[in-house]
This record gives sequence, structure tokens and C-alpha cells, in this order.
Amino acid sequence: MTASFAAAPADTPTPAPRARVLYLTKVVPYPPANAGDAVYSRGIIEAIAVTTDLTVLCADSGGTIPEDQARALSWNVAGPQRGGRAGSVLSRWPLIAWKSATPEYLARLDQLLTEDWDAIVLDNLGLAHALPRAERYRAAHPGTRLVYISHEYEYPTRAGKYDSYHMSLPKRLVANRDLAKVKASEEAMLRAADIVTVINTNDLVPFRKIDPDVKYLPLTPGYNGPVSAARVIGPDTPRRILLLGGRRSEQKQQILLDWMEFAYDRINAAGIEMIIAGDMHESLHDTLTRRYPQTQVLGFVANLEALIASARMGVIADTIGGGFKLRLLSHVFERLPMVGLSGAISGLPTPEGAGYLGAADLQELITLVCAVCDDTDRLNALQERAFNDCAEAYAWSARAEAFTAAVTGQTDGHLV
Repeated sequence: MTASFAAAPADTPTPAPRARVLYLTKVVPYPPANAGDAVYSRGIIEAIAVTTDLTVLCADSGGTIPEDQARALSWNVAGPQRGGRAGSVLSRWPLIAWKSATPEYLARLDQLLTEDWDAIVLDNLGLAHALPRAERYRAAHPGTRLVYISHEYEYPTRAGKYDSYHMSLPKRLVANRDLAKVKASEEAMLRAADIVTVINTNDLVPFRKIDPDVKYLPLTPGYNGPVSAARVIGPDTPRRILLLGGRRSEQKQQILLDWMEFAYDRINAAGIEMIIAGDMHESLHDTLTRRYPQTQVLGFVANLEALIASARMGVIADTIGGGFKLRLLSHVFERLPMVGLSGAISGLPTPEGAGYLGAADLQELITLVCAVCDDTDRLNALQERAFNDCAEAYAWSARAEAFTAAVTGQTDGHLV
């Protein structure tokens, strides 16, 4: 028998080659890198690895890249970031970028820039040091698009953070110098980029004052963590509140300490149990357990599902720092009612008063927590509304498609 094969139809399109994307980020975005910026970077990288030919350059953080992700894209891991702070004072770069700009990282970058790229991504203000090299590459390769992944409006966030610290005059002068470099670097990245992604669309207002071009791509985080299909908070649910999130940075530590100073006595007097869960330095753990013995301090918890199911609400008490907080999504999708400072719960497509409860300051927040702790009907209504409002809004695949369409120029319809 003679085999015969039908010819492919003449109009069958040849698949277009996937865009080659060079993605520059600070560190390997896997544990022990558990902070929100690493989690967000991880989500973007894993999502666009499906839609592009992706190469990542990052510094070693001690993390292990999962086998499936090691196969899905090309990883270039340089040595660890710089430690300390003093060396950044005389640098042209702010501290966050100076730490990343090691000789080994830059040498690896120079080597990668000898290749052909459709897009170069600078993930976070920490990559400001790579901007001059990226701009030179784009000048020599006009078809290459430069993308800045903004995590928040950095300048006011860092200004608030520095203002909250108790510093000597010399340290205050150093902080002010660093803040000026943050402002200059952020504005340079916003102006130079062909595409700027934004987590929180509230950032569009100040960003457009810096550069009004139609170049902004809303890129709210996707969610691929545990999902609780249903939950009912009842009288048998422990009268327990949770404070979730990593506490490695000075800013996050100060937020927690401020809350505990204000809330500990009043929360205990109301008979409400308080549990703190999140990655932290041992010194902070020891301080908390010594000062606040009736509070459980768990540190990092790999699986939060059982803990969340045993609590009535999560408290979002961030007095400093703006931007979208990734831990909000764990609250939403594991159905933990959110009660927090109004300014700290931002960017979710659910309204205050219905999807979460907000307060103006810490004292009002403590009063609110005590007032609603036993109102299980209201707590259930909050978690149901937040879940339903957000259920379809956080698929990483949709974000990858929008990102890829924007960087390849297939459509600029996603840009605003």
C-alpha cells in the first residue's frame, strides 16, 4: 500500500515567532524572597514565559527555581546583591538600585545585550541602574520596546517611609539625598519607557503628570493561590484576628510595631485573640513575644489555609507605604474579611463598606475591629462581596496576553 498525505491548505497561517524578551529583575523571585515585590515579579515572569521567549537576569537570593520554571525559560543568575548602605551615598543611584548594580550583574547584562531582543523589561525601581544601557540598546535597535514594571509610585511611598523613621541629623541628610535620587530615577524611567505597567490605576494620575503619553498598561496582580469555594463564619469561629504578611523590611516592621503599641491592650481587653503570621527576622520575633506575651507570633507559615479558616478577620494596618498589597488577594480568595485603614486597602474592584471595612486611623481601626468581631452576618457579607467582585478579575493568563500584545505592537488597545 502506498501512503499518501494531504497537503496543508494553502491559507494555513505560519505561527509567528514568539517575541524575545529580556527581563531584568532584582533577585531570584522564589523563597526566601517572599515579599510582595518578589511575589508580583514571580507571577509576571511565570505568566509571560508562556507567551514569549523569555530570558531573566537576576541576582542570587538563595532561592531555588522550580524545575518547571527552569525548563520554561532561560535564567541568568548573578551573584548576590550588595549589602550595607554606606556605599550608595556617593553613587548616582538610590540605595535600592545601587544594591543591584554589582559588577557581575552588569557584566552579565552587557553579555546579554549582544543578542537580539524585541523588548527589554526593567522590573522595579531597583533596575534604574540598567536604564542607560537599555536606552543605548534601543537607540541601536529602534524596534526594541523598553518596558518599566512599576510596583507603586515610589517617591511618595519612600518619602513617607523615611519620615516615619527616627533618625539622627546625619542619617536624615543621607535619607534626603537618597530620596532625591529616587525621584530622579523614577521620573527618568517613566519618561524613557515605551510602556509603563501599573499595579494600581490610582498611580496613573501622578505618572501622567510626569509623562502624559498613552503608554500605560494596567497590570494588576494575578492570583494562583488557594481558593476557598465557600465559607461561613459563625459563633463557633474563634474570636481571632490575623495580621498577615512578611516583615523583613524596616517599613513593614515599623507598621507592625505601631499597630501593636496602639492595639494590644484594647484588643486583649475585648477578649479578642491576635495572631501574627509572616516571614520576619528573629530579633523582631523575640521583641514581639517579649512585649506582647498574649499575642501568638508564628513567623512564616507555608500553608495559611487552616489558619485563615480559624479566624474572623484580617487586619490591614499599614500606616505607611502605598500601592497594591498582594496579601489582599489571599484575604479575598480564602474568604478572610478585611478590616483596615482606608488608604491601605487600595486597588481592589470591591467597594469600601461592602467588600471591606475602612478606618481613618489606628484608633478608629481598633474600635472598628472590636465592634464587628461578633457581627458574623456582616463579616460573612464582607467576604462574600469581596470574593464575588474579584473572582474573574485576577487571572494571570489575561495579563500575559495583554502584556505580550503591547510589547509586540500587535495592539496598543490595552494602553491608556
